[in-house]
Amino acid sequence: MKEQVWKLVDEVKKFVVEARHRIHENPELGFKEFETTAFVTKELEAAGIEVVPLDLETGVLGIIRGTAEWKGQGEPPVAGLRADMDALPIEEATGVPYSSKNSGVMHACGHDGHTAILLGTAKALQKARSSFAGTVKLFFQPAEETLYGADKMIACGILDNPKVDFVAALHGGVEVPVGSVGVYAGPFMASGDIFKVKFVGKGTHGAYPHRGSDALAAAAQAVISLQMILAREIEANDRAVLSVCQIHGGSAFNIVPQEVEIGGTVRCFSPDVRQKIRDRLVSICTHVAASYRCEALCDYQFGIPPVVNDAGETERIARAAADVLGEDRVIRLAAPMMGSEDFAYFIQGVPAGVIFRLGVGGEIPVSLHNPGFNFPDEALPLGVAVFIRYIFDLLAPEGAKSQTA
Repeated sequence: MKEQVWKLVDEVKKFVVEARHRIHENPELGFKEFETTAFVTKELEAAGIEVVPLDLETGVLGIIRGTAEWKGQGEPPVAGLRADMDALPIEEATGVPYSSKNSGVMHACGHDGHTAILLGTAKALQKARSSFAGTVKLFFQPAEETLYGADKMIACGILDNPKVDFVAALHGGVEVPVGSVGVYAGPFMASGDIFKVKFVGKGTHGAYPHRGSDALAAAAQAVISLQMILAREIEANDRAVLSVCQIHGGSAFNIVPQEVEIGGTVRCFSPDVRQKIRDRLVSICTHVAASYRCEALCDYQFGIPPVVNDAGETERIARAAADVLGEDRVIRLAAPMMGSEDFAYFIQGVPAGVIFRLGVGGEIPVSLHNPGFNFPDEALPLGVAVFIRYIFDLLAPEGAKSQTA
């Protein structure tokens, strides 16, 4: 089986590298991935893969049907593989020959690599349909960086007709060296909430602050006070982050502004902790504002849920990676991640799902979302190999082998 996987990988390796360079050179922001969508569609259709129309301007759904005789119980399973396609509003500074042609936009999170890997996997699986039974759905998702793309795509019915039983995805991880993969079962990536608080006071001349009520002072005090939620009100073993990332207010050096707005994000894993942070944030901002004779208008939006990896599918990915890369190349990650991923919606919509980290870290790792990040070409065929091996196991004609955590 290992030899068959690598033979398939070798046949698409050159294409995957060229595809990533092309996508990297032409990055597009969320819900504007028009050229990327057209490119993916063209390549899938050229390989003879069915492309299903979607009620979205960007995003692609492809379907591959295995031709092996199903010998398992019931109906053969349906598996989904997902890649995100959007870029970030960052000016590129990598200096590579295929650098972004679009000013102020670049693939700084590796979605060019994710898309190229899934395209290569699709071409390989289409050639190897006689090696598996069941159906593979290919999800090329828009707008992951907005944290709304998965939800929009799923609303188009992509998990139905036929209904998806298992779903998997990968994401480049700089914390994992090239050549390895990182896996983690259970709550793996945090929920992602957004808050904005507008402090409304009474504007006045900077020379006479006593004649107004200082919204800026109230906002500044709230920024400090909010950190006490995590320091003194959340159990130390409950992982949570509250970050104030924006503050807007003021128009001149001698005017006490009438309105000041702060905004930020909350990340955690527990629904109870999530609700408690929201309630305390509103209470603290309201009371701080009142103490400064101001008003706080709070807008707290519960965003994406946490990513909870299925234990069985995590082990299936680990076994697939061990088979094609080696046991020593499977890293059991020590802790979950505080970043968020809208792949959480895919996992919520199917019986079992998993996302794993594909190693992209070098000797001196460059952080994701950094102007100098460039997905390493040598990691691309490894991602393809793990995906292929995963599908061969999951959709084996005799039925998938059960996994244990």
